[in-house]
Amino acid sequence: MRKVTSVTEVEVSTVVGNKTLAAGVDRRSIERCKEAIGALGVLHTPIVGTAEGGKRLVLSGQCELTALRELGVKKMDAVEVDVLGEDKPASMLSLLLLSLRDKPGALTEGQLLQEAVGAGAARSEIQTMLGKSASWVSNRLSLVTRLDKNVYELVGSGLLDPRSAQEVARLPAPAQFKFAEAAVREGLPKSAIESLVAGYNDEGCPDAVRKQILSDPRAALKRVSDRRRAVARPHRNGGGAEAIEMRVESVISQVAMLRRLLGGASPNEADGCVDTLRDLETELSVLLTGIRKFISPGKEKEAKNV
Repeated sequence: MRKVTSVTEVEVSTVVGNKTLAAGVDRRSIERCKEAIGALGVLHTPIVGTAEGGKRLVLSGQCELTALRELGVKKMDAVEVDVLGEDKPASMLSLLLLSLRDKPGALTEGQLLQEAVGAGAARSEIQTMLGKSASWVSNRLSLVTRLDKNVYELVGSGLLDPRSAQEVARLPAPAQFKFAEAAVREGLPKSAIESLVAGYNDEGCPDAVRKQILSDPRAALKRVSDRRRAVARPHRNGGGAEAIEMRVESVISQVAMLRRLLGGASPNEADGCVDTLRDLETELSVLLTGIRKFISPGKEKEAKNV
């Protein structure tokens, strides 16, 4: 069993940051943490692992560690965990459990899981320890393997936010790095990246727009937004066959995309949007009733006789 010591005071400079956890910490979180420390002190005591030579690695509390360093704090309280004398897989599983305490996001969770698997930990052990399903573990791991290695490096270097990288991972592999590189260069926020990725994956997206999304995403963002507004905008004369047809085509495209998303979603992910799915089910039921008025057998006969 791992021996956990009581809270002790340690030199901030002796604690090594956790690169994987650091990739999941954004600037806003650090600033909020600094404000909280200034007003209330450290609310969550960092957990550090001690190894040979007195080296310490932060296992939980990367945001707090970064904030304390930027504030110029020399010493901090920490829970020290002895990581000596254990085999690598068991050690990695224990470290994984501690690291996931910070809820770093899907991509960073996948990175931590990959490290544990690479150290020899079995997926079944990980599932049992975390209390997660096999699909949850597989989805997190596939997110890492699905992401282009060059994009992964952008995340590791702090140039690309992990949550933005999750959106980039939805693009076809050959398009990921070119888009991510352009998005970083243009300084696009996650909301813009999400919108552009959705536009690129839209089955009705013209090839010219897809090319612009990869080469000039900021300019393409306006075209994607304009296209969505054009689809959503009601016809000035109150409708008409052209407006109806345009909207139906858009709905069909969105339904196809939603089917793919739901098909690849894990039970845990689906549980998080049950209420929204129920609302969608209600709206679709009402819509279906309205559609049947126009495509009933009687209407089809009338259309043939015209």
